[in-house]
Amino acid sequence: MAMRFKSSLAAALSVALVLAGCAGQPVERPVSTAAAVNQAVIPFVEAQAHAEEEGGYRLRWSAPAAAGAVTVLASLQADGRDGRIVAHGGSAGDIRIASPGSGQRWYFTLKPEAGAPLTIADRGLGLVTAPNFRDAGGYRTTDGRWVRMGAIYRSDQMDRISTEDMATITALGLDLVIDLRTEKERTREPDRLPPGAAPLVLDVMQSTGEKGGDIDRAMEAIASGRGAEFLIELNRDFVVTDSARKAYHALVARVSAAPLRFVYHCTAGKDRTGWATAVLLTALGVPRETVFADYLASNSYLADKNAASYAKLAPLTREQLEPILTVRREYLEAAFTAVDRRYGSFDAYLRDGLGLDSAALQAMRDRYLVGASAGPAE
Repeated sequence: MAMRFKSSLAAALSVALVLAGCAGQPVERPVSTAAAVNQAVIPFVEAQAHAEEEGGYRLRWSAPAAAGAVTVLASLQADGRDGRIVAHGGSAGDIRIASPGSGQRWYFTLKPEAGAPLTIADRGLGLVTAPNFRDAGGYRTTDGRWVRMGAIYRSDQMDRISTEDMATITALGLDLVIDLRTEKERTREPDRLPPGAAPLVLDVMQSTGEKGGDIDRAMEAIASGRGAEFLIELNRDFVVTDSARKAYHALVARVSAAPLRFVYHCTAGKDRTGWATAVLLTALGVPRETVFADYLASNSYLADKNAASYAKLAPLTREQLEPILTVRREYLEAAFTAVDRRYGSFDAYLRDGLGLDSAALQAMRDRYLVGASAGPAE
């Protein structure tokens, strides 16, 4: 939606609110003054919640001045219902608040004077036995909507979940646990499922000879110092192999069919799970650079787990192990490049590579995005 601003103040506001995606990707549309007062449009262009180690939370947000004052409410519900007021701020804020309660996941609703409210939470769950278990929501799309929090989760392996961590997962009310691992992995380390969650197995890399389930081949790559090359090739395979395309099709088709709270995972929660997240977020309209940021966040979530692995896997060196145990931008770039080379665009990959029709993709957006569109990206 193209608009001509008549006042210099409105023009300056428009420029200040432009958020650019990466080169060649859609550009996030600025939220205009008119859109900001539309009660169906979420006016926030940025919003984050972080649990702090010393306790409490840091909340940051930014919206056009037209959004007015913001009231912050805390709730134990992902939709923000039954929230109680814990803070007030302006259209832009950076505040710290005491924890509303211990041992539970808190959601914070940012309620502006003008525009629709937005509910956010810390993406991390703080699970000791599944450190890469986190919310894949809370991202803004190119048209000004937001990915719903409390619905889409990604994780590393779920076979070692402690009793305490299982209580946290159970409180999420998951409907579905999607296992992207091979048959060998599932047999060796079977999932621990929370009550009420149905299992769904989607083997991305078939157990018979493909790299995702070939431990010997992976170890050979590590020992020879070719870990990075192995991961680059593996990420390309996520795009082109039949088993991967079948698995990612089934994942999107399943979660599009009904509104669900679900988690998908592999072993480290970074490679097969990383591409699954890239597919979901891109299909939902999240900018490419945001997708990369979510992908690279695995390095932070897995830092302690990887440090223990470096010690446990001696005499292999850190230099040999690091390319396999972490993620690099070039790994995910290899998958996106494979999409462009084989299909020409991500939309074509979704349609021709994964066999997803426009109805399924629209259903997914309707189920997992909140707020009204501020207009098509320019």
